[in-house]
Amino acid sequence: MASLWGFCLVHFFLCTLPVTALWPQPRNLTHGASTVWISPSVQLRFVDERSALSHVWRPLRDGIQYFLGGLLPSQGEKKHNAERDDVVAAFERAREFIFNHRFVPRKFYPRNFTFEPGIDESENAPHVKTLIVTLTPLKCAIAENRGRASSDEAYQLWISESGNASITASGSRGAIYGIDTFAQLFYAHSLSVTEGYLSIAPVHIVDSPAFDHRGVNLDISRNWIAPTDAIRVLEAMAHCKFNKLHLHASDAQSWPLDIPSLPGLAAKGAYDSSQIWSPEDLRWVQRHGRLRGIEVYLEIDIPGHTTSVAASQPELIASAYREPWITYAAEPPAGQLTLGSADVMAFLKTLLNDLVPRNAEVSSHFHLGGDEVNAHVYGLGSDSSVTKDKIRAQVQKIMDQAFAIASKYKQTTIVWEELLLEWNLTLPSNTIIQTWRSNEALAQVLARGHRVLFGASTHWYLDCGHGAWFDPATPERPGPDPRASPPYMDQCAPYKNWRTIYSYNPLEGLSPKQRHLIAGGEVHMWTEMTDAVTLDGMLWPRAAVAAEILWTGTGTPVSEDTTRRLAELRERLVLEGVKAGVVQMEWCLRNKGGCTV
Repeated sequence: MASLWGFCLVHFFLCTLPVTALWPQPRNLTHGASTVWISPSVQLRFVDERSALSHVWRPLRDGIQYFLGGLLPSQGEKKHNAERDDVVAAFERAREFIFNHRFVPRKFYPRNFTFEPGIDESENAPHVKTLIVTLTPLKCAIAENRGRASSDEAYQLWISESGNASITASGSRGAIYGIDTFAQLFYAHSLSVTEGYLSIAPVHIVDSPAFDHRGVNLDISRNWIAPTDAIRVLEAMAHCKFNKLHLHASDAQSWPLDIPSLPGLAAKGAYDSSQIWSPEDLRWVQRHGRLRGIEVYLEIDIPGHTTSVAASQPELIASAYREPWITYAAEPPAGQLTLGSADVMAFLKTLLNDLVPRNAEVSSHFHLGGDEVNAHVYGLGSDSSVTKDKIRAQVQKIMDQAFAIASKYKQTTIVWEELLLEWNLTLPSNTIIQTWRSNEALAQVLARGHRVLFGASTHWYLDCGHGAWFDPATPERPGPDPRASPPYMDQCAPYKNWRTIYSYNPLEGLSPKQRHLIAGGEVHMWTEMTDAVTLDGMLWPRAAVAAEILWTGTGTPVSEDTTRRLAELRERLVLEGVKAGVVQMEWCLRNKGGCTV
């Protein structure tokens, strides 16, 4: 009886294993059940049919070399081919992903279960010896996505039973995504330091994203997030096919970004001289992102969230540090740009003419903030001569100047929803509105005809549920705010677990015409309760869940397969040095079907 039970258990496990743990899930995947091997001697052949360029990249086990000069400029090639270099770099990362990280998926099988092909089979078995990456115009875009996502990000991938492997893409970004998918298909073998394998050949994938803008919003101003931390975030983002990193680079609490034309801004506005991003730091992070198909762009939040400017130029900030802060700001310290001030306009001109052109070297977007502008700062409610219309007119002047400078450098501007929905400002027609409060706000913006980013705080705020960041002023008589009195409710509770994030459907209730205006979305990592020490666990793997929705279009009902795919991605991220949080306890992963209810 015991042996029969064991047979049934193994049979059940084999029949119910997910065939692949790719994340995000490809749009279209077909496969077989044959094993194909791969070793570090695998080569890359790059073909650019658009310019008739072809090169071979052959890494050696003890290093990397040019093969027969294959990556040197060919005859007639007069300019540097950046796309080729990006593809080569992605291929090298894929080799490291497979062979250096050596992911053996033991955790996903019962103890003592034989899940690997026999290593003695590998010597004469089919191997992937060359991966051919071809850039050529693709006509494989999924019809429902046409107009919402760039064809440059589409790719097709083939791996035959005999080991022939190829990726076809319209541009380098699609090729980069295809190469990452290729790497995720392979596992290291526990009995070999060199061999890797996949067991589902032949494989054919046709893939493209649902949305053009697939981002992470990372706050680097509330708590110190170093450039090296942002680099680590980019590495994890690349495996999830994110393509935008939005750096919320200034706020009321600190100004960590060095502006050479305004040297006092960071020198006095940062928390400490050791907590400043130099122009070289910013350039490094942005270029690192570009090599991974990720556009790193900046947000300078105006006219609110600007109190840190007062440390160097107090005359520019109205109601700086005014108490009680809760009357004048969403968070302490209070203070906003002074309205109707020639000095403020001059400051913004200097600031943006310094920063925007540097951002424009690597990004086509610039975020100008605009959220949570507090009218009480400007005397609304205390002076009968102050009206919201008068405040609106002055805010419009500030934003008009900012828009003009961004336009001069061909930047697409992004602002938070309040400037349109609460202040009714006149915005450039190409401005993207970022919504954050609800799906209702998303629908309201769409009704106004603007392109929009989604990411409702109800589902995609990663900082929620970790307690509040303020204390009761009089503990023996706590005020009415439930976050400052027992049982001390969490800030923007509840915590958004990964299943909650996956359940978010930004397209629910929207017409096809409205959907056409959705540029994409972002998942938000505000850092009031997060710093560099806890960043990885706060972001990952939850942010990856948002990445799948941004890639596929909508979430699907969470299944055990979803859990296992995410858990496998988590293991790969850990091998990358990312301290990602746990998806599920190991017993459940080792015993498929054992934790379903």
